[in-house]
Amino acid sequence: MKGYERYDEVLDAQQLLLSLIDLARQRGAHPDKLLKGTKLFSSDLSKKNLAKNGLTCSANTLLTVIENCSKLVQGNEISFLLGKRYFPSQLGLLGQALMNCRHLGDMLRLCQCFQLDCFPLMNLQLKHYNKNSYLIFQSAVGKLTKNQQVFITEFMLSALLGAIKYRCGVLPQLTMHLDYPEVQHIEQYHVHLNMKANVNLHFDQQICMFTIASEQLYLPFNDSAMSLKTIALEQISQIDTRPYPISFIQQITNYLNQEILEKDDLSQEGCAQHFGYSSATLKRKLASHQLNYQGIIDAIRSQQAIFQLIVCQHSNEKIAGDLYFNDVSNFRKAFKRWTGMTPNTMREQHCFN
Repeated sequence: MKGYERYDEVLDAQQLLLSLIDLARQRGAHPDKLLKGTKLFSSDLSKKNLAKNGLTCSANTLLTVIENCSKLVQGNEISFLLGKRYFPSQLGLLGQALMNCRHLGDMLRLCQCFQLDCFPLMNLQLKHYNKNSYLIFQSAVGKLTKNQQVFITEFMLSALLGAIKYRCGVLPQLTMHLDYPEVQHIEQYHVHLNMKANVNLHFDQQICMFTIASEQLYLPFNDSAMSLKTIALEQISQIDTRPYPISFIQQITNYLNQEILEKDDLSQEGCAQHFGYSSATLKRKLASHQLNYQGIIDAIRSQQAIFQLIVCQHSNEKIAGDLYFNDVSNFRKAFKRWTGMTPNTMREQHCFN
């Protein structure tokens, strides 16, 4: 099944694009300036044209508007406001299904299954260790600029925390680790992410994720209705025939994660053959996302190594063996190339438990 790519026009423009433009316009940004570089004009987004044509857009169009918005709008609150209004009102039938999930774990699973509709720009990977669960964020559409990365992460955090509070009534204890330096608009994090309540935040980390006690993920929602969830999902299946459940980049990432786990073929030729491409075609597709094959492997290994090191507290020898390295020395060199520090230095500086 095909995964959507950066330039595929498969995103519902009304879901995120229009909401973002409306928020920016309310703060003085002209819609045509926000759309600069997208080949769209504000007239294309009129209610009449939307009703007639059912406008879709690509991830690249949305990313371009995010970049423009970050430069044109003062205040740095739009990403948070966009996230707050996202669930459940912007998600239609899927919002109804999410509202009637059994627990938070069920909601996250549904978000992963409907990535294109929930979070088309970001992958969510859920890991468990000891008594905690870790939700890791990764780009679903290739390389991002700094503005895009920060905006999308803020949107994701605002949407997810809003959904958790909406369904649970109160926020459970959460810890967030963000892979970028502390921002100048830190007050927006305090205002919109309830940092004075149960949310602890750490910037300039080597991994982007938030931590929650596993028991909190599976506390049942007593007011959920499984029949309504089933009906909503059946209606979605009848009207949505798009062959794009997840992104092309996530497909590649999932495949390579499994190959590393099984210590199997990591060659570009093997990956291309698995997806029915020539090696040259795969290389070209990755380049259109501003990525290369070895870079993806390095990013996967780096993330797995960091998680095992600072969360699981595994030894260098175990991590090296798990990640396809012939010896510990090669692992140490690769780790320093990925992160700028040795495994032991990172182990001393970070502790998630």
